[in-house]
Amino acid sequence: MELTELGALRAVFEDLGGHGAVARQQEQVGEGPLVGHLQRTNIQLAAIPVFVRKGLAETTVNDLLAAANVSRRTFYKYFQNKMEVLEGIYQTAVLLLLARFREMRRVAGSPEAWLGAMVERFFDYHLAVGPIIRLMQEEALRADSPLAAHRQRAHVEMARLLAERLEGPGLQRDPLTYRALLWAMEAASLELLARAASRAEIEQAKQVLGELLIASLCPRST
Repeated sequence: MELTELGALRAVFEDLGGHGAVARQQEQVGEGPLVGHLQRTNIQLAAIPVFVRKGLAETTVNDLLAAANVSRRTFYKYFQNKMEVLEGIYQTAVLLLLARFREMRRVAGSPEAWLGAMVERFFDYHLAVGPIIRLMQEEALRADSPLAAHRQRAHVEMARLLAERLEGPGLQRDPLTYRALLWAMEAASLELLARAASRAEIEQAKQVLGELLIASLCPRST
């Protein structure tokens, strides 16, 4: 299986020397922007397995300090609390997925093929990143969570990308149409993650959701 984007970030960080890279940069240039970026990345990457193993409620800042091998002073220089760490991870995951969808916008082919590929990418991404996505999605569904605003913005951006590709002169849809379909995909992803669905079930979900989007957004082809 290919590395997920978050897994790739961890691999790059470790290739650069991990904690040692941070220490060397501090010795050479002090607390510059690169050191800050490396420290934030280190803390976020180290936090992922902790959040997955213990859950958000049971995870403490001490757990994150131990996992990232940083002092309390360093942690609070970049984050106010554990929720800010999770928010940063969620922002990264959302931005990476949106970047993949933007790349796909330029792919030639019929709208039907493009929608099918988009659904494929959505589920592959969510299922590859795994339990941390489930935890973050569940948190983002809470209206009072700081993750909720990032989820809302992501939905608006994804709806805009769909409209750019599928609408034209004389054809405009209510943005709620796109968001309702995105909600269906999101709910399906959560359900599959919650019960550790088999590969066959995942492929069936891709097919059904792909057909749903095509039937809703390309009715003349059905």
